[in-house]
Order: sequence, then structure tokens, then C-alpha cells
Amino acid sequence: MAFRSSRQFKKALVKYGLKTRRQLLFVKDEANKVRATCSWKGCNWLIYGSKTSRFDWFKVVTFVDEHQCPPRRDNKLVTSNRIAEYYYNEIKDNPTWKVELMKKAVLRDMMADVFISKCKRAKALVLKEALDSMRGEYSKVYDYQMELLRSNPGSTVVVCLDPEFEEKVFERMYICFDACKKGFLAGCRRVIGVDGCWFKGATNGNLLCAIGRDANNQIYPIAWAAVATETYDSWYWFLGLLQKDLNINNGGEGWVIISDQQKGLLKAVAELILEAEHRMCARHIYANWRKKHTDKELQKKWWCCAKSHCRELINYHKAVLAQETPEGAQDMMRTSPQHWSRAFFRIGSNCDLVDNNMCESFNNSIMDAMFYPVISMHEAMRKKVMVSIQENRARAKKWVGTICPNIFKKLKINIERSSKCDVLWNGKEGFEVQENAYRRYIVNLVERTCTCRSWQISGLPCCHAISCIYKTSKLLDDFLASKLLDDFIAPCFTKAAYMRTYDHVLQPVEGPGKWPISDMPRPLPPAYVKMPGRPKTQRRREPGEAPKGSKLSKVGTKIKCRLCDMPRPLPPAYVKMPGRPKTQRRREPGEAPKGSKLSKVGTKIKCRLCGKYDHNARTCSKNADAGKKKNAYIKRDAARKRKAEPAGPSKRTKGPSLLLLLSTRG
Repeated sequence: MAFRSSRQFKKALVKYGLKTRRQLLFVKDEANKVRATCSWKGCNWLIYGSKTSRFDWFKVVTFVDEHQCPPRRDNKLVTSNRIAEYYYNEIKDNPTWKVELMKKAVLRDMMADVFISKCKRAKALVLKEALDSMRGEYSKVYDYQMELLRSNPGSTVVVCLDPEFEEKVFERMYICFDACKKGFLAGCRRVIGVDGCWFKGATNGNLLCAIGRDANNQIYPIAWAAVATETYDSWYWFLGLLQKDLNINNGGEGWVIISDQQKGLLKAVAELILEAEHRMCARHIYANWRKKHTDKELQKKWWCCAKSHCRELINYHKAVLAQETPEGAQDMMRTSPQHWSRAFFRIGSNCDLVDNNMCESFNNSIMDAMFYPVISMHEAMRKKVMVSIQENRARAKKWVGTICPNIFKKLKINIERSSKCDVLWNGKEGFEVQENAYRRYIVNLVERTCTCRSWQISGLPCCHAISCIYKTSKLLDDFLASKLLDDFIAPCFTKAAYMRTYDHVLQPVEGPGKWPISDMPRPLPPAYVKMPGRPKTQRRREPGEAPKGSKLSKVGTKIKCRLCDMPRPLPPAYVKMPGRPKTQRRREPGEAPKGSKLSKVGTKIKCRLCGKYDHNARTCSKNADAGKKKNAYIKRDAARKRKAEPAGPSKRTKGPSLLLLLSTRG
């Protein structure tokens, strides 16, 4: 065997040691000669290689390929550099991989029991190299911008540099594909959820996103941007570009913006889209309210106020809450209910959302992409959106009917609730609906209105409207099969609107080697600021919020029946009986007690000496001791009885002793 140099020879020996699970010692390691032996005492394995004057190649001179040693778990060839090289892709793709799990993987794959500190060093080496590679992506953002504009004409891709530095330093990047904005305007409602989340990788920054709702109540990404921090300036810049892309005119009249209570965001929305209905996530408002009012019994009462569709219902639920905590009812109304209660929402949006879960769902779906640098992150998000549009298009072609499936599920819930409603009809368009004993509403099928306001806010017929439709149609099956259902449901929930949304698709993008080269200066990466302490891998939970679990605990929750509107009865209290708990059943009078041995009644016993079935070995004629132990049980029982008797005078002395008699006579 010949090698180009001693380094190549040593590298091959290290691979051999890792492959065979043997620890090699390099006794001589020079540029012209290398000698390696096995570290096990008494093992004869040896190899020696050197350069000669006749050849420029490094050749093996001596090789004894005999191992008398077992595989080693304390192999010192498994260093942090080799662990980092072996698990480079795994650590890079999952930077949150715990070192305890990495140690188990090293033991399983490389049969080496290493220390935790060695795994930490290996992980730090990979992350450092990944950080260095991230910095090279910032110099290609203008090339990436030109490729996106070339492959997807009509898209908006904006790159901004930090004006505080004389050098060209990257600061922000905004992306809104032409297919996303056209699809949103073609079939989605005028409802936008905006939110931001932190990067999870080795770079600092925030991702701002704008999410819509399609006809099937699924999330539909519109635009996103990578910014340095989530401030008023970044939100004003992001919302200004979004307003221009979606043609939001007249101050946003007729539009709905859903967000959290971030101060910079509230100010930017009030300045740019001042006429839009600005809803705030009720979950965040409740979390702030719960900091002071921690009783879990008040949770459902608070959410009943948030989900009440009319003023009468919210006043009723607020009064119920005030009976438990008057101060809590006052604190709840300190945040304007126009932002979080359905009773104060405007009519016409066909959306009754009180939370911003669509942005939370989108942030969770792109969690893996948040670990990548700027271009890789945008590419991962683009691919996910591209695949999502294709899958939704293919799925919608299999739907039956004109209404989207998720909408029809909500409609079926209202159909079940309509069984509790009594309807009075005036013969024309007026209906009087009695629900339960204290709630009465007026429904007008011509104007598509109900005084509960649920129909006008959500765009779906409420249970009162459905009961009126049944009153006029009489036949449920004929009604559902007819086209009358489309007349009472908003057109934004139809399959046609869904297909219009996903009729616009993203176009493929070339690889980095074929990107056009921009004339713009190459931006430098932003400064990396390492935060103190261990990096956080999970979001900070609200005070009193339950820890993360596989299932939501229902301890302390009162469950209510959705059919009879009555609370589910609680199980009876457990009464502990006196005495030790019984472990066996009580037997009937005259019943034999439970035996410790299995009964042999009906069992044929075979003699072990002669093999016959009419006797056993104790009475067999071939038994030399037969008859000697006959009636032995009588002696054994007598001995047990003697041991059980109390100590006293011996049975043999039935009268007074002879010495006593003589003494009395004398």
C-alpha cells in the first residue's frame, strides 16, 4: 500500500481505528515515518510506514494484522473534531439537539463512551462553522432578490441596509410573491393577521409575517420580512409595503387587522390603516387579566364575554362574572371591548375571530426554517408555501359539494343547536325564534339578519336562522341537496372562492449557481450579539399557564353537556371503610375454605417404580422400605401434640414421690 504523505497515511489509520473500534497509539509520528500499535497490553497489532530514497510515495513497510484485543469503548480516537465531522448535518439541521442525546448517539454509532464536555465542544465547533457560513449568505441578498424578481414577475422584494453604518450592513428584507397577493385578493376575506417571532439560529433578528384566511378557514401566507428588531420603525416599514401590495385604500375601511398588543405595532396600524377594524388577540388580553385574577373558575366566564355576539349576551355574562369578582369585571372592561369582543365587531367582514392563532400556526409551521441564515430561511419558507398551494389545489379537486369542508363542519354544529329552537312565522319574511327559556331573537331571511348578530358577523347562518329555514323548507335532505344553501352562506366560503385563491401558484427558482449577479455592493452581515445565559428553546409562558404537555389537562374543569345544557354530574365521594381492605371474597355459609394446594380428586397417580396406576411408590412391592413407615403419621402427630402442651409435671409421676412419702412417715 502506498500513500501520498504521512498525513494521508495517519488519516487512513484513524478511520481504520474508528471502523474496527480499536484504539491505536502513534509511537512515532514524523513527516517521513509513522509507527502505530494497538493500545491494548499484549496485542501484537503493528504497522509501520515510511518514505524511501527510491520512491516519493509513503509506503507500508511492516504490517502485523493480528488483534488479540476486544473492541474498545474508551477509544481516544473519538475526539470532538471527529464527532463534529460525523454529526455535522444533524447538528446543523437541529441546533437544539441535546448533548445527552448526542452522547447516546455516539455510543450507538461509534461505540465510544465519551464525556458530555466532548459533545459540547463538538456541537460548538459545528455551530461556529455554521455561523461563519451564514455570514457569507448576506453578501448574496441582492443576487437572490434579482432571481426572485426574474422567476416570479410582479413580486415585491425589498432589501434595506442599515443607515447607521458607513459600510453596507444588511438590516431588512421584505418578500411578497405575486401569486400570494393575487390569490389573497381573488378569494380570501379582507382579514389580515400580523405577528412577529424571533430567529432560532445563530443570528439575531425577527420575522414579521402577514397571514390571511382562505375559504376553508386555513392559513394563507401573504408576505413576510426579516428585520433586526420588532419596533415601531420596522412595523411601519412592513405595513407600508403590505398596504401598497394589497391596494388598501381609504385608510383601510372594510379591512380587519388582528394583532397582539405590541406598542410599536399599535401605533403603526393607527397611523397607516386608521379606518380598519383593529382586533387584538383575546388570548393575550386574557393572559394579562389573569395575572391579577388567577382563579381558574373565572376562565370560561371571561371567554363567554369575549365570544358573545350581541350586547345583551355580553352584559349577561359580565354580570355573571361580576357575581364572582366585581373587580375582575371592571378590569376586563378597561381594555376597550371593540378590540376583543364579538358583540362590538363590525358587520361585513364574515369573520368572528377573537384570537390571532393563524399567525401562531404559521410561526409553528416554519419553526425549522428559523434556524437557517437569511437566504436559506427565505428559501425554506418559499418552498413550504409552494408545496402548500399545490397540495391544497389537489385536495380541493376531491371535495364534494359547493361549501368547503371546514365551513360545513361549523354549519353542522349550528344545525344540531337548531333543535332547541322554537319558531313562529308571520307568513312572510319575519320569524320569532325562542331559544331555551329566556332568549328570543328575530330573524329575517330576506335581509339575511338575526338579532343575535352571529349571522352578520360570521357569514354563516346561526342556529336561529337554520331553524327558520327548516320551518319554510320542511324537508332537510331536499334543502341540503338544493342550491338554497348557497343563498344563505356568504360567497367567500364556497369551493369556487377556494379554487380562485389557489389558482395562482409560485414559479420555480434556479439554484445559486445560476442567479444573476447584481451590481449593488455586497452587504456585510449584522453584528451577532450573544445574549447572556443559555439560549431559550421554548417560548416564555404566561403566569399561571400550564406547562407544555402531550395532552391538555382537564383537572378542575367543569364539563357541560352540549345537548341538554346541564352540567355533568360528579362521581360520588369515596368513603373508606373501617379496617384493613379485604383482598378475598366473602364465602357462603358451609362453603369450603380456599385451599393452598390443588385437589387431586379424579387424578390418576402412577407409581414411579413399577409404572402401574393402582398404587403409588410407598405401597409398591418393589419398594424395600415398604411397610416400615406405616402409621408414621401417628407418631408424628403425637410428637407435635407433646410440643404444643404447656410445661408442667411429667405424665409419668402420677402421685407423690417416694422421698416425699418417706419424709412424711418419719
